[in-house]
Amino acid sequence: MAPPQASSVSLQDRVLALVKTLQFAWFSGHVLTLLGSFLYAFTLILFRTNPSYYKTAYFGALLSYGVVIYKSHGKPRPNAEYARKLVMDENAQYLLLAFFWFFSSPIAVTLIPFATFSAFHALGYVRTNIIPTVFPRPATAAANSTNGNAPAIAWQVKTQQRIKAWTDKYYGVAMRFVAQSEVTVVAVRLIFGLFRFNFLPFILYAQFLRFRYHLSTYTRQTFTELSTRFDRLLLPPTADPRIPAFVPKAYTVIKGMITKFGYSIVQSQPAPAQ
Repeated sequence: MAPPQASSVSLQDRVLALVKTLQFAWFSGHVLTLLGSFLYAFTLILFRTNPSYYKTAYFGALLSYGVVIYKSHGKPRPNAEYARKLVMDENAQYLLLAFFWFFSSPIAVTLIPFATFSAFHALGYVRTNIIPTVFPRPATAAANSTNGNAPAIAWQVKTQQRIKAWTDKYYGVAMRFVAQSEVTVVAVRLIFGLFRFNFLPFILYAQFLRFRYHLSTYTRQTFTELSTRFDRLLLPPTADPRIPAFVPKAYTVIKGMITKFGYSIVQSQPAPAQ
């Protein structure tokens, strides 16, 4: 028997069926992240910061990434295989990071990547689930398209097409923005925290960036671009001759340490059996 047309089911029943799914919980998490990030940024502008909005944003991130991990790997299992899968899953890394930020003092810039991801995920869910469920196409329009007629495109379809076109167009730009904000804005903010002897956030975030470098092409591209820019600025023959000699030497040492740290995760992997 063919399933009934969505429009033949009451709005209440359609919405209830939607909200009972894990995917809706995932969507709700992204909405909370967006709402909390926006409200916290707004209170910063007004110089009346409200940490509860910051917590709301990261509670949403914990909810959305927790759903993804559960759907991908099932219930937590205390064994090495499950742990290995989590280590190599970027969603698990963001879940761990969100957990840490949730229980730490607010650092506003850390919300940038999470809010950006949530914007695209929430828009995608609105396109594929909210619009068809809350505003289904009339049954007559669907029948006409089935019969080969060419009715005017419904506003629902136009809206879905516009959302998809926008997300497709700006997805790559957004991912580059996220990578750049993670490598520069967030990392630099945590480096300044070292002067206040706040070491744990920097150590944890350095580990996070090390994994991101190996799992994300956008992160690798950002590091490459930064390296090229600093090489031209600080190393001969393109460096300003007025730069003291110890500066390029110190830069070379620091760059070597960062490179060694980044690749140590690969070098420590056991060799495959022959």
